[in-house]
Amino acid sequence: MSKTKSESRSDQKPGAESQPPSYQHSISIRPSALETQEFDRTKVVFVKVPASMVETFESGPKRGTVVISDLFDNDNSGSNRGDNFEIDEVEEFALPVTDGMMYAFRAYTPSRQSTVQTKATAPVEGPDSLPEPLHTTYSKLKSELPEALKIRIGVLPMDAFGSSPALGTRLVMEHRNRKPAGREKVSDADANALFEDLAGEPFLYHALYRQSSGLPESNEYQVAVRVFLFNPEYKISTESEYAECLRFGRQCDPADSFAKLGVSSSLSVIDDGYTTSWLDEETVMPADDSNLPHFSAGQSLITGEAEFDNMRRGQYGASDTLEDRCAFTSLLAREIDLEHYVGLGTIDPGIDPWRKAPEATGFDITDVGIDPDEILPDEVTIGVTAPIEDSDFDQDPTTANDGTEVHWDTIKHVAVAFETEGYDVVIVTQDTGSRPDLWVRRDDGEIFAVEVEYRTKSKAGSFYTNLIRQAVWGYKTITVMVPQTDDDGRTESLDTLGEWALNSLAVPMKHRDPTKTELHNCSGKIVVDDKTLLLPDGVSEANWWLTCDREYLLIHDGKVLVRGDATAPFEAFEYNLPRYYEDDDHYVVENKYGKPVQTYNEEDDIENTTLRRCHRPIDLSYLRFVEALYCYDPDTDELVQQDMTAHWDVEQASTRNEKSHQQAFETFLVKHENDDPLLERDCRPFIKNWIEQLSAHGHPGNNKYGTYRKDYYERERISVEGVMEQSYPGISFRYPRGLVSPDLPGLNTKPIFPDNWNIPSEEVLKEPLIYGLNDRSEIKSATETETEDETEPT
Repeated sequence: MSKTKSESRSDQKPGAESQPPSYQHSISIRPSALETQEFDRTKVVFVKVPASMVETFESGPKRGTVVISDLFDNDNSGSNRGDNFEIDEVEEFALPVTDGMMYAFRAYTPSRQSTVQTKATAPVEGPDSLPEPLHTTYSKLKSELPEALKIRIGVLPMDAFGSSPALGTRLVMEHRNRKPAGREKVSDADANALFEDLAGEPFLYHALYRQSSGLPESNEYQVAVRVFLFNPEYKISTESEYAECLRFGRQCDPADSFAKLGVSSSLSVIDDGYTTSWLDEETVMPADDSNLPHFSAGQSLITGEAEFDNMRRGQYGASDTLEDRCAFTSLLAREIDLEHYVGLGTIDPGIDPWRKAPEATGFDITDVGIDPDEILPDEVTIGVTAPIEDSDFDQDPTTANDGTEVHWDTIKHVAVAFETEGYDVVIVTQDTGSRPDLWVRRDDGEIFAVEVEYRTKSKAGSFYTNLIRQAVWGYKTITVMVPQTDDDGRTESLDTLGEWALNSLAVPMKHRDPTKTELHNCSGKIVVDDKTLLLPDGVSEANWWLTCDREYLLIHDGKVLVRGDATAPFEAFEYNLPRYYEDDDHYVVENKYGKPVQTYNEEDDIENTTLRRCHRPIDLSYLRFVEALYCYDPDTDELVQQDMTAHWDVEQASTRNEKSHQQAFETFLVKHENDDPLLERDCRPFIKNWIEQLSAHGHPGNNKYGTYRKDYYERERISVEGVMEQSYPGISFRYPRGLVSPDLPGLNTKPIFPDNWNIPSEEVLKEPLIYGLNDRSEIKSATETETEDETEPT
């Protein structure tokens, strides 16, 4: 490509060595109510526990647990208003003060509506004047906690903590489906232990509790715990400081206080994905299979600043990077285990710990009620490439695409960019849910689909689905990644976003082991004989694997729960799972033997998790399906082209060949106990092609795929039809070439182009772009059925 992500314009076209130009127009945007949540969410109930109460507050954790569980009780008998008020999230802050601990509580309704922030300089005259859900929160705290505690209403001034902590972490699960603490009591592994460990430190403890009908059986609460330290000595500001941290360990990891609960620290999870360079011990490198960015782009993950930003905005979830690397980024806790996270206790810091953190300020209960000035976000000005006339692209967003308003606006900007460059552009009407966002036709007649991907990183299965659809039709896709912007106007790194997209295209798998491949999940349910499949009790996520024997397996604790042939529809799989169906005005859950075991009035009351479909890949790499990869820059409204080159694509031929083949062999080939050796001529073209697509230096040579390469698997010469050929005994592809499942999107549909493009109907479908599939006739008769959202319009 003549212009890349480091340059701002190009004189050529996207899809053909391209990049659109920038213009000088601008539009002003006022952040939405959701974006201003950081400012109006801070009205809370405060409790101070002085260190002098240490002898009389031994029941504090249990009482705090009662408060949390009562808040989630729909009856809410503590409310004096005589009506029920549903609460589905409770937020707890805890911070040390000079003579004890300060707590702040805030509850949210299911709709998460926030009241407008008002001045609170005058003390509140009792709970009846409070809006819900603050009224219920105040009542529960007042009724359940000791009378000696002083409860106040006020605003938590987040600005007092500064713009960022020195270090931040969250508790994460070490193993899939493992529940912390269990039914037995675990001592010295809870929030109070943390407070004792950090008695002299300036810190902020934050826990968000949620009760959801979608949680597994016997687990009633979902808890996100974050801890932030503000002592400057823990700050990691340079790559060399982080290299020293990797070599010698972190000075302090707050999650150590919870270790007995079977949880880990997000910091240790991130650290495990980095290593110091063997050439320079002050240089930090991410592991090849970690999908982690380099230090310059990943510093907010390494220091925990990303967690701090999410906490300030009231966000429950973790970053996509952390989600990919952890079993769970929030904890599942039974009511009896809440005491480990509700840390209503006391400490005696002996000093003012906040003096150690000059960029942060501690405050006491006397400061509650002194509101910060009301804050209205400034207008954000964004440049646009050209005026967007409604007459040009006048579809309603609900029919033009299935995304958000941001997604729709970006589609229009992208359409303008391609139209300005001379493309014939069509924004597609999403009449079936199985269409790209745009079709663009170059002046030479070449047609490309354009996918504008927004909030894709947590939905990799959907990302692949869009590419597969066009590949089955025989068309390449131009992918445009849209970064997210936080409330402070900071835009996600385009380099990081582009690197994620490239890695995901090159290796479309979730995990690998020596004999099988774990796949990403999609959102679709599986219905067999009008009954919806469920996961077993206590299982909250489906872990689908694909074997080199063309078989899908759903595995839990070493047991196979589902199996099915890779070319069979989901309905034909063998299931050893419970399921449910609607019977008149109620819902019946059956066990795996078909015996009814439970009846529910509402579908949402079913406690088991619904089984989700897995993403069914059609290739080991989707690079060949993509014509060009762009990131949309909302600050300049430019499409910034990304270099589609791998991290191993260096000038040194020996290093390049060695590293590229190492990744290829580890990714695509697997040990297989069969009698059929894999011929080198069957796998070499695919591996060479894959390396060529990721390298600016072309494909490796034919001599052992190029020089400077060792054997990753032993080769042996065998006779094939009287000719001696190289082969790999006991080795196969992770899954067969040209494999097409009957439920793939686009298999029973076809693209729809404008009449003025004058494309004969028999030429609309082209040969698929699937490696190993030689002719469309091999998949046309794969199935007679169509998925509900892909039926052709009549």
